[in-house]
Amino acid sequence: MLSRVCLVNENRIKVLPENLINKIAAGEVIDRPSSVVKELIENSIDAGADRITVIIKDGGKELIQVIDNGSGMNEQDAIMSFQRHATSKIASYRDVGKISTLGFRGEALASIASVSRVELKTVPSDSIEGTLMVIEGGTVQRVEHTGGNPGTSLAVKNIFYNTPARRKFLRAGPTEYRHILAMLNRFTLANPDIGFALVNEGNEIFNLKPAPLKERIGQVLGSRVGDNLIEVNDDTAVMQITGFVGNFDVLRKSRNDQYLFVNKRYVNDRTISAALFAAFGESIPKGTFPLYILFFEIDPERVDVNVHPTKSEVKFADQQMMYSLVRGAVKRALITDNIIPDMQHNRSASHNDFDRRFGSSLVDDMRQFTAGRAQMNFDAHKKDTQQSLPLTIEPPQTASPFPVQSPEPPAQARQNDGAIVWQLHNKYILSQIKSGLVVIDQHVAHERILYEKAKASFKAKNMPSQQLLFPQTIDLSSEDYEALMEILPFLEKIGFILKGFGGKTVVVEGVPSGMRIRSENKILLDILDEYRTNQGTEIDIQERVAKSFSCRSAIMAGERLTPEAMNALIDQLFTTQNPYFCPHGRPVMITISIDELDKRFDRK
Repeated sequence: MLSRVCLVNENRIKVLPENLINKIAAGEVIDRPSSVVKELIENSIDAGADRITVIIKDGGKELIQVIDNGSGMNEQDAIMSFQRHATSKIASYRDVGKISTLGFRGEALASIASVSRVELKTVPSDSIEGTLMVIEGGTVQRVEHTGGNPGTSLAVKNIFYNTPARRKFLRAGPTEYRHILAMLNRFTLANPDIGFALVNEGNEIFNLKPAPLKERIGQVLGSRVGDNLIEVNDDTAVMQITGFVGNFDVLRKSRNDQYLFVNKRYVNDRTISAALFAAFGESIPKGTFPLYILFFEIDPERVDVNVHPTKSEVKFADQQMMYSLVRGAVKRALITDNIIPDMQHNRSASHNDFDRRFGSSLVDDMRQFTAGRAQMNFDAHKKDTQQSLPLTIEPPQTASPFPVQSPEPPAQARQNDGAIVWQLHNKYILSQIKSGLVVIDQHVAHERILYEKAKASFKAKNMPSQQLLFPQTIDLSSEDYEALMEILPFLEKIGFILKGFGGKTVVVEGVPSGMRIRSENKILLDILDEYRTNQGTEIDIQERVAKSFSCRSAIMAGERLTPEAMNALIDQLFTTQNPYFCPHGRPVMITISIDELDKRFDRK
């Protein structure tokens, strides 16, 4: 019986055909068009190119073409380059321990060619004749001689055309294009000595000449970032740390503008990220993230770059030492008044500026204490706090459709009694209701109000805008600009007035009526950050825009409000369809009943 089972099963295990192996391997290396861009640019850099052009159509799904002026290949090398595990970067296992090039495994071209139609044209730098190859689905269709400039042009067409199960998981063209932009940002920042050009759908998006790093950062991430950088330069026996970190004016609400390069290779590393965050310490507000572009030059034998299929992660020989070195280098760089750029040239900054940047709990306490406890002088208080009010809250237009207990006493009593609403730690609003006490989170309450206004604006013909006396100019990165173009019609429906100013520069001429007039360019960046953050959890573009706008435009915790503004906020809240939860599901308010208070104080 045993021998019969063996006979039945002896042919079940087979060696897969080479073409199928390549298609499976492509899943590890090539997951979307941006992965193709990454592999091809790495090859161009390794070939010594100082000029690289990328051409994209339909987010890379129809065409990805990378043209360089590198060393090129002869015919034999061109043919061999599409064989799996064929590489010029390593020759023995010892070489794996000291990788100094970006590519080295010899998997990329074979994987790409197996799931697309590829056209390669390459001319060696010492020759006037080159090679043209056409490959379809991993099969070489033709090889012939050609002429042209020294270097290599590789066009990848119709990616995943022969693996429909993979192709259907690709996102829409604009989404894939944004992933390509994010990938190109990494290469352009890592290689300021190389010129890069990008052409999308026949339009030149950028054309960067070689430049010093700081200038390149401004070109890629915008002049606002380039003007607010702090240099990091620390040389130790183990490695050299160079680059820049952003000051407080370029803090972001996401980690989008954080770039780490180990021997010019972009990587994600939790240890280094934690060290950088620790270097900033508690100096940055909760919910914000520092901007940095940092380079680590380290002995290749001290770092393993072969721990991830896409080479996006590395492993250091001594993680704890890396943490200490990075934290120390950045912390030393931050000991400068350049960390506060708006104030370094103006030592007579106003009290409001200090309050806005650093919080003013001590100042608030003293003002409130000296103003008296029971009967406030509202005229003086209003004059003192009006400038810190982030927006004018409009009075409600309709009565609340919900049977809720309104804060009491009524309007007449509010006018006569100064202590009807209280603000606790510039974060919570306290007010009396019939059954006890209600505590309202001012940020999420205003977020709910703005969210419902934004949703209503998408159906309205014209939403009111407030023109800015001094329009704000903002120079965006390519990635931010593309995200802005995607949501621009919806922002205009809400009430933003945005005009192009050439290139990636945008002028903010107006903002939604009722939005706080302050740092409009930063609020716009925050909206873009929040919009991309919600991309993975919210498909509806209108919903994402409404949530992003309301979250980033609302009153923030820590902002002081006048009693009039607090009462108006409460009134508007109870005209919304759902006053009890913010758009993200957080509770807007809690109540504490008289019975609960009596129990706490042992009242019978």
